[in-house]
This record gives sequence, C-alpha cells and structure tokens, in this order.
Amino acid sequence: MADIDNTRDHIAITHTIQEVARAFDEKLHNQLLHKVFTDNATILYRLRGQRIDFSMPKGPSKFKYFHDLCQWTQHLVSPQVLSVDGDSAQARTPVHALHLQIRNDGSQNQWVIGAVYHDDLVRQSGQWRIEKRLALCPYVEGDLLMEGVKLFPTFPDFDSEAV
Repeated sequence: MADIDNTRDHIAITHTIQEVARAFDEKLHNQLLHKVFTDNATILYRLRGQRIDFSMPKGPSKFKYFHDLCQWTQHLVSPQVLSVDGDSAQARTPVHALHLQIRNDGSQNQWVIGAVYHDDLVRQSGQWRIEKRLALCPYVEGDLLMEGVKLFPTFPDFDSEAV
C-alpha cells in the first residue's frame, strides 16, 4: 500500500508542477497559480545575477505582466527528482522556457531560459502545493524586451460565430 501511496504522491506533485507551466503558457495566471502555490509561497528567480521576487500574493500579477509581453511561451518541464516525507516533499525540475515576442514592426524576438526549479511542497487538504520555489536560471539566450512589442491579445471565444 505504501508503494501505491508513494506513486500517487509522485503523480500529484508532477501535476502541480505542470500546472504552473500550464498557467504560464495558457495565460491562466490568476485562475491557476493560487491553486498550486500556498497563499504565502516564496517564489524567487535567480536570473543573470539578479534576484526577482514573484512571491505570493502578488506573484500571479507579476508573472502575468511579463508573460503578456509575449505572444507565445512554452515551458517544458522535465521529469522531477522527488523526495516525499509524509506531508512535505522536495522536487528538482529542469525546465526549458521559450518566450516569443512580436515587435511593433512585426519582427520576432526570442528569449530562451534553461533553468531548474527547486520546490518545497506541502500537502494541504489532500492537495500538493508549492510552498517555496527557487528557480535558478544559468542559461539565458536573448533578452526579454520590455517595450516596443505587441502585448498578448485577448482572443475571441472560439465557440462564437465570429470565429
């Protein structure tokens, strides 16, 4: 029975980490991130020698601001190395993140990050949530442009007749 519980925990933790990537890529920051991070989660990125704080509760809006500068993102998370101890767990997850921006003149800009998420998770009300994330980003190619780019559009409802 312990093996089954351990397998269930590993699947649930993997799902939690993948939901963060889904929130980023599908622009569902406000809908999903508060479900996978604890209310007071610490979320720190180390990028090009800078420390960037995306901690809760302001984290979703800060992530959204940066991702809305991109027309498309793809966060590919690799299988995690997990350690589970009761209602707490640690995960180490390699990630490759592509950010595509469209400049106002129509040309493209790509910003690529190779990183590793170091997560501390807790089980709350039967659900695994990230309590602390340290994202170390040793590989960065290109730059995220902060101006001169088209913001992510709001797409029409695909079920409507207008599409």
